[in-house]
Amino acid sequence: MEPQFELKEDYQKYQKEEVEELIKKHTYIFPRTKLGWALTLLVVFSFMMIYPGLIWANTPYPFIFGMPFSYVWLTFWVHIIMFIGIYAAKKLWI
Repeated sequence: MEPQFELKEDYQKYQKEEVEELIKKHTYIFPRTKLGWALTLLVVFSFMMIYPGLIWANTPYPFIFGMPFSYVWLTFWVHIIMFIGIYAAKKLWI
């Protein structure tokens, strides 16, 4: 239950102290929002598609745009990670 305040300044000071206390407790290791969690899971999934996924996709044929399938596979997932990073920077950090 929030205490009662007589002056607006006292209430603002109380809120500021409460926010500072929350900032001290937060470690910033884990994402804070649902969007942050979704982007984190997409990045982890993309990394999993690069190494363990490449074991499955490691074939020289078919050629796609003149490149072996394994090159296209790696390029695609690296670009996905890059776009997720750009989107996260735009939405979560700015």
